[in-house]
Amino acid sequence: MPYNKLPRMPQETAKELMTAQTTSASTQKAGTPPWILITTLVAGHAVKHVYNAGFFVILPEISRFFGFSNTAIGTISTARSVTGSVTNLPAGFLADRFSGHWGIILGLCMTVVGVFSFLMGNAEGYWMLMVTAAVVSGAISFWHPSAIAALSQRFPARRGFVIALHGTGGSIGEAVGPILVGSLLLIIGWQTVLHLSIGPALITALVVWLLMRNVKGETASNLTVAGYLRSVKTLVRNRALLTILLTTGCYSMVQGSVATFLPVYLRLELGYSALQMTAFVSAAQVAGIVSQPILGHLSDHYGRRVVLAPSLLLLGIGLVAMGLAPSGWPLLVAVTLTGAFQFPLMALFLASAMDNVGAEVQATTVSLVFGIGTIFGSVSPAIAGYLADTISVQAVFFYAAALAVTASTLFFARTRSWAR
Repeated sequence: MPYNKLPRMPQETAKELMTAQTTSASTQKAGTPPWILITTLVAGHAVKHVYNAGFFVILPEISRFFGFSNTAIGTISTARSVTGSVTNLPAGFLADRFSGHWGIILGLCMTVVGVFSFLMGNAEGYWMLMVTAAVVSGAISFWHPSAIAALSQRFPARRGFVIALHGTGGSIGEAVGPILVGSLLLIIGWQTVLHLSIGPALITALVVWLLMRNVKGETASNLTVAGYLRSVKTLVRNRALLTILLTTGCYSMVQGSVATFLPVYLRLELGYSALQMTAFVSAAQVAGIVSQPILGHLSDHYGRRVVLAPSLLLLGIGLVAMGLAPSGWPLLVAVTLTGAFQFPLMALFLASAMDNVGAEVQATTVSLVFGIGTIFGSVSPAIAGYLADTISVQAVFFYAAALAVTASTLFFARTRSWAR
């Protein structure tokens, strides 16, 4: 069996998936102009990530307000990741099963994000914070299967680029979110920031639903839970996909630990103001905005392996530099260079995974990649919190660097026969 081909599905699963298609490729392409599809999904992804990034900026303020330890902070972040992981598989199933209603799924996703962010602002202690933060994370997970499957099916020849462009929207949100939230924290409390956040989320939900309501996919409208689970079982037997999933897991552990403790390091260890801290975090995201479509384009033309393995290695080097750099501009340079390789990689992992599966399981594959990523990534903030409490916060960056180098080595060693 060629290394980059999907193993043959059981006959009943393949029949269930392939005979239940609701929309042909030509109908899909005629339904919504490409620029509207891309603009809607990139912009919506940006708004979604404003909320994601804003949480990590607010987290040090929550810690200071309640007097939480680093371990408690890490555990809240872990709870978010666990919930995101658990919801990924049902998110993929719903995106494949209701491929004619991606607009509704995406609109509901943003609605839940806004409502539970508002409720987080009413939290009176640790457990309510954990529950509301976890629900927001779970809602966020519902965005990717529908959005990325729509782009992957519409633009198969430029899959790496359009998924990276979608990721660029996320990076824009991650860059704008810290600055926006940090600026608001200078004039109002963190609870008020969370209360106000319900408005943009509901507006985004309405706009996305209106513009996406006619977008339909080439997926299985009559797919059952049993058939879905059979397709998942078949997918994880794919050697190429397994390599991508394992590497994504290591990468997600890097993401989880750095996203949680870089703001803590800047704000609580180095004593930067909220606005100074957000400038550092946003600089990393701006670097990712620039590099993401470039790396996606290069991966389409020269192969995923040629771009991914060196990028992971350079990410590890950048993280070591972050741990060693003194405060001030040397640390800013290290953070910025790390961001150029940190944030584009998930888009490339997704494109690599979709290269190795059929059109009928695109959303399922997205949910698998994100699901495995969050399973691995969910334990990382708690481990990083323990390292921060027992050694130093800088130890988190060295821990993350070791994971990035491990991922690079694994991906390079296991993908020698890949054509892409």
